[in-house]
Amino acid sequence: MSELFTDAVLTRSLILFLILGSVAGLFAGAALLLNPAWMSSLSKRANRWVSTRQMARPLTRVIALDSWFYRYNRLNGALLMAGSIYIIYFFTAVFDQAGALKNVFKTAAVPPALMAGLIDALVLGGLTGAVFAAIVSLFLMLRPSLLREFEQGANQKMSLRLALKPLEIQRDGLDPYVFKNVRWREY
Repeated sequence: MSELFTDAVLTRSLILFLILGSVAGLFAGAALLLNPAWMSSLSKRANRWVSTRQMARPLTRVIALDSWFYRYNRLNGALLMAGSIYIIYFFTAVFDQAGALKNVFKTAAVPPALMAGLIDALVLGGLTGAVFAAIVSLFLMLRPSLLREFEQGANQKMSLRLALKPLEIQRDGLDPYVFKNVRWREY
């Protein structure tokens, strides 16, 4: 029942979005044909530059938790070990794959072989991560100095500047072309 309601709401929203976009496009086209100077001034006010550097600055800030993490290494290792043991226990003793498949088929129309494979991948990924976490927790509790080399390799500062450089380039070649070539044609 809720699936039909969701589909109906999404379909109506898509249709409304397309209708409003079409009407806005018609008004913009009419304004461009009738008064290009007004559209040009509106375009200049609407086309303001937004820099991605200011948005990415909090993402590049270094947050140092290493001293706290190593100060309480036994507590952190014990908590990590408890979490990994719980995950291993859950996926080996508690998790019911047949029940999970039955619950999924009530809400989604997915082929059984695909869903069984996805649930198997979920269980395998969870178990692999839990075993890795248990090994790391042992190192953390017993010999945290063995993790320093791995930590130094993982704590490399990454800059988003190169990745965001294509977004920082202003591309205003279309507006002058459109406003230069606007004209009313009579057929």
